[in-house]
Amino acid sequence: MQDLRKALSAHETLSIEVYKTMWLKVRIASEDLLAVAQTLKDEGFKAISTVSPTDFLEEDRMEMNYFFENYTTKRNCWLKCDIPRDIEACEIDSITPMFPGANWHEREAYSMFGVRFTGHPDLRPIIVSQDFYDKTPFRKDFDWDAHEANTVENIQQIVDAFKEEQEVNEEHLDASSSEMILNWGPTHPASGPIRLKVHCDGEDIISIDPDIGFVWRALEHLVTKKDFVGAIVAVERLCFMDNINSMVGYCQAVEEIADVEITEFAKWMRVLLGEVSRISSHAMGMGGFYNAMGLHTVGMWNMDIREYFLDFLESYSGARIATAAIEPGGVRYGLQMNMLDELQKALDKFDATKDDIKMIFINNPTMKVRAAKKGIITAKEVEAFALCGVVARSSGVKIDVRIDEPYAAYAQVKMDYVVQKEGSAKDRLSTLFGELEQSIDIIKQAKRHIEAEIENGNFNPTKDHMVKVPKKLPKGEAISRVEWSRGEVLMHLVTDEKAKSPYRLKMKAPSFNHTMMLNKMLQGETLSDIPLIFGSLYICQGDLDR
Repeated sequence: MQDLRKALSAHETLSIEVYKTMWLKVRIASEDLLAVAQTLKDEGFKAISTVSPTDFLEEDRMEMNYFFENYTTKRNCWLKCDIPRDIEACEIDSITPMFPGANWHEREAYSMFGVRFTGHPDLRPIIVSQDFYDKTPFRKDFDWDAHEANTVENIQQIVDAFKEEQEVNEEHLDASSSEMILNWGPTHPASGPIRLKVHCDGEDIISIDPDIGFVWRALEHLVTKKDFVGAIVAVERLCFMDNINSMVGYCQAVEEIADVEITEFAKWMRVLLGEVSRISSHAMGMGGFYNAMGLHTVGMWNMDIREYFLDFLESYSGARIATAAIEPGGVRYGLQMNMLDELQKALDKFDATKDDIKMIFINNPTMKVRAAKKGIITAKEVEAFALCGVVARSSGVKIDVRIDEPYAAYAQVKMDYVVQKEGSAKDRLSTLFGELEQSIDIIKQAKRHIEAEIENGNFNPTKDHMVKVPKKLPKGEAISRVEWSRGEVLMHLVTDEKAKSPYRLKMKAPSFNHTMMLNKMLQGETLSDIPLIFGSLYICQGDLDR
């Protein structure tokens, strides 16, 4: 951190402070952004996790938050600056030419808050549908009731925009050539509700423009309408395939502002539940990829394993998917020992099945020949586009929040990075399977530890699951990172004085950056490669659209 402080001292920074050991929190003047960003890049901070505005209506300012990460040193930088809130003057320099991973994040800030990024190569709305264009729905003075009162007009606006797009395509394409623009989706069996606008010449792909937002639910707005516990309902809908870990991330931010420390038992339960949720997601991800390739038997085997782990979640929370099992202060429910019997059945099922899946996976011609040569992502691209999770580790990049910035009880867990080298579609699926095995091992560690501590009287499983968190929180802000099934989830929480609900919650999720890679990965490939490469990116529509 001292080297970074020294490098930043060349600029007129307004304040510098250490935040949670791993982060340096720096406030600058907005006009210094590009110079400071270049300094950070020169110092090894090559990844920009997200760009997060906060609209301070009463103070008549828009605060910009930038979260830079150094994948080598694991030291990160939280950059802050203010810009005018007035819509005509609400602008700041774009860092996208310097950090390609900022591209969609700046577009999102433009769509939701009206921040204009000068020098951005393609500043157009993203996620929101046409009825929200130029309306800045995440500003505090946006009238949601007035907007929703015009439902029929809004839908017509979306329909008209689609028809106009088709007419423009026809005008710009040579009718005598083999070039065309295909709509792959938005209800494609290999991807779900996403539309890829595929510009192709016959079977060959010229470019791809992903059209996302078909399941946009304005989750970051919805949480501000709930109290701090009720917000869990929106947070876990980031993606139901791994809802536990997103709740852990949010709750850690609340607990930091509330100055609350959860019990050791609750920390270990968050590890155990989080890894069960990770397995549920990984099994679904592998199964979905196999199904897209036509390998339905292997897909069903993965789904079968997943059901056993859902049995455990149901025994613990009463629900298989929307568990609401984590809340500020710990975990929502105590533990009955017979619940661990359900968990053991799931562990036994995986151990009995894994060799068959592994054998078929390794020997499958699609994996050995085709997938090994498609969808290559280099380690340099991982940093440049701020990729994470399975996608990053399959390219040999050793990042994992559970190891780099341990939370819950992960500092006491024995684990290592699961990595491959080449960054191909095959490598991503190999990493995914390796992480399934790793999660099984972590669950076994957590289960043994919990059982031993209950046996010796250090844990009370019916009382130690929760500590009290005040219903009203002080003014503050916090960031929380967790290793979600698809990679890093970063929560940026802002609260008012005596707050009963979040003032602002930014949820950065990995599928956003990963989907950003599709055009780069698919240019020059063929239409038949889309399901293979798309499936290997392990994208969840929920965290893509939020």
